[in-house]
Formats: sequence, structure tokens, C-alpha cells
Amino acid sequence: MRDYDNMPKINWADDKATLAKIKAQITHQEPLIIHLPVDFNLKIDGASCGCSAESSILTGCQADKIFSVLAELNNMSSMNEIGQLAHDKGQVVDVNLTNFDLIVYD
Repeated sequence: MRDYDNMPKINWADDKATLAKIKAQITHQEPLIIHLPVDFNLKIDGASCGCSAESSILTGCQADKIFSVLAELNNMSSMNEIGQLAHDKGQVVDVNLTNFDLIVYD
């Protein structure tokens, strides 16, 4: 399992400043953890997003698909932008369903 201890963490907020920080990390292909609020809908079909399941963590998810699903489930179109950028940069996503974390990395 991946070690997430040294990755920067950004608390999710659906605003321009947070989106800019996340996009900057992804553009520079730097790994990051996006910590979501506990009321965020994470009812994801991991198989349809290319994820492997390991306990309460979905690993290796296709960025464009996972963020698209989250955008739809939570009515946040900005998630689509993040997913497309991460996909274009060749990054993948792990989803920690217990801690409400999205881990973006290459």
C-alpha cells in the first residue's frame, strides 16, 4: 500500500482559491490529498472507474472517471475540471472511503 504521509493535504471547498491550489499541484504533477467534507457523497462504483478495491480504499482509479462521478453525485462541476486535468497529466486517484480523502498521484 502507498505511503501518504508526506503528501500535501488540501481541504476541499468549492471555491476558486481551492480549485487553483489543486490545479497547480496537478499541473506540476505533484501528488496531493484532497480531504473532503464528511457529508460528501462517495457512493462510487469502483469497477466502472477502473479502481481496484483494497479494504476501504479504492486504488488506481481513472482520474477523469472518478471525478466525473463525484461531480455528478455532489452537483459540483468543478470536479470535472480537476479530473480532466489529472487525466491529461497521467495521474490516477486513490479514494479512502473512511477518511474522505482523494489521493492524486502519478
